[in-house]
Amino acid sequence: MSLQMVRFNAAVDPAAELRDRLTGVVADLDAASTTGPTSTSYASGSGTGFVCALELTDPTTNPLLTLPEAPRLRDAISRAAGGLIAPTPEPFTIAGAYKS
Repeated sequence: MSLQMVRFNAAVDPAAELRDRLTGVVADLDAASTTGPTSTSYASGSGTGFVCALELTDPTTNPLLTLPEAPRLRDAISRAAGGLIAPTPEPFTIAGAYKS
């Protein structure tokens, strides 16, 4: 299993576009009926801070790389963040989780 995350802050103006693009990527994943990956995106209460997390059961296969909306999302993130963000997500681990 592989866990990856991208964190960034955006200006207020492009926050709505980012939410739309993130929703589009999730819809593309759903339409592709991919199994194994879990993608979750979070927006701060202010709407300008974002965390995108991706969990892959097979780290050699990332379905996000084949989605048409994914490059447009990366471009929107780079514009909103005021420049290129890290080209590769940073790995992370789960320190604790609770599910009821």
